[in-house]
Amino acid sequence: MQNRTDDLVIPQRPATIERHEQLPPPKDEAPLAKLLSLVPLRASRSHYTFPVRFPLPQRGFSSALIAGVMAGVLSALLTIVIILINTGTFYAARLQIAVDKLTVKTALALAVLELLTFVLSLLIGFAAGFVVGRIAVRHRLGFLAGACAGAISFLIIFLVSLLPSYPGNLTMTGASLTSASLVISFLLLCLWSLGGGLVSLFGTWVATVRHPYYLRQRG
Repeated sequence: MQNRTDDLVIPQRPATIERHEQLPPPKDEAPLAKLLSLVPLRASRSHYTFPVRFPLPQRGFSSALIAGVMAGVLSALLTIVIILINTGTFYAARLQIAVDKLTVKTALALAVLELLTFVLSLLIGFAAGFVVGRIAVRHRLGFLAGACAGAISFLIIFLVSLLPSYPGNLTMTGASLTSASLVISFLLLCLWSLGGGLVSLFGTWVATVRHPYYLRQRG
């Protein structure tokens, strides 16, 4: 019995222990973690890829027409009021033109008055376009409002100038309705309407330069 107990040997597994000890160390998992961290970010960004629509205001055409009519009437009234206030200057210029002796002082006064009315018309057209840009947003409606304002202002002043006693007439006979004068007046009407449309278009552009509708188009 003593020999049997001495012969018993407790089995050991050194090979498996050595195998476990010889396993290579785990690799760095930082790059894999970075790749995994990018996946939810890309998934969240897909929400912003859908196009966003910005609805434009309705009834923009009627708003542009109303703004154009109001701007045209206001511009014509301011021009007529300035001429009536300076009736003496225009009357002196009419007398001097009749005898072909227009002085430099009178000519400068007429130039200043004409420049004043022109600048006021530009400011009114710009304001009309700016208002249309805030209300209707569309650039073409701003141009329409300015063209309408320029045409109405020219027509009102042209009709008033047909009156013989109107101080703005620098001739003794007043404005005459001949075929040549009508053609010239029609060309001036087109030019004044085009100029008013461009000025109003600039005002509309200033009002809508940061509007989301046009920002999305540029992007």
